[in-house]
Amino acid sequence: MTDFEDRVRRMALETIRELGRKPEEIADVIEPPGADYCVITFADPRHKPIEIPKPLGAGGSQELDEIRRALQYRFPM
Repeated sequence: MTDFEDRVRRMALETIRELGRKPEEIADVIEPPGADYCVITFADPRHKPIEIPKPLGAGGSQELDEIRRALQYRFPM
């Protein structure tokens, strides 16, 4: 597991809990070899995977915003 993959996994789990969902709804978070993004997959196949790009210098806050937006879109409150 890469550092980026680990960060995205932790942020995704934190965000899905904030949305009142169960962390088990996230099946996996992977960074394909040589890729500049991570893919979040879900236990329910009706939910399409989400690609989270590596930030270009902005760091964790940009990643967290991207993850929050993507998960809020998939799981509206």
